[in-house]
Amino acid sequence: MNLLTVILVAYLIGSLPITAFYSKKGFRRDLSSRSAAGFRREPLLSVGMEMGKGALAALLGLVLHGWTGAAFASIAVVLGQIYPVFTGFRGGRGAAVSAGALLIMSPLLVLIGIGIYWALLFVTRYRSISMVSAVICVMVLTLVLFPELYVILVVFGLGSLVLLRYAGSVRRWRKGTEPPFRWRGLGRWR
Repeated sequence: MNLLTVILVAYLIGSLPITAFYSKKGFRRDLSSRSAAGFRREPLLSVGMEMGKGALAALLGLVLHGWTGAAFASIAVVLGQIYPVFTGFRGGRGAAVSAGALLIMSPLLVLIGIGIYWALLFVTRYRSISMVSAVICVMVLTLVLFPELYVILVVFGLGSLVLLRYAGSVRRWRKGTEPPFRWRGLGRWR
């Protein structure tokens, strides 16, 4: 399988609307909604499945074309999540898929990023600010911890895509219209 085919397969993996397959509201409802209905009910399952898409694509690229293939597949799977062909190029924000792809390339960075996200979420109670801050911290830490060029390029590419998708949420936070995070028990939050 050549590199271009790996990139195309990774994009298609990212485009799959997997939350629609297990949602109680059905496939059609999830495709019309910007946020998957299943995410509110089963957030850990949804995030895990999205991370699995990213990890699968990066692993496929790594096995078939080494680190270069993993880097290209990581970018492609996130682009597939953000601009999915199956839902009219309207998709998610790509954070969980990015974390899954990065899990193959650098598990330490993913653990640090998740830790920063949760710590900031407890402090700020705003998901967008927590995510943006965690992404920026991971981007800076990449420069300090990992001198390999492919990791730096992938982290900055994925981070830039995620930051672009969260720009609207940050604007809503600045205006005071973004709702704060509310705990409803483990595995159930809004």
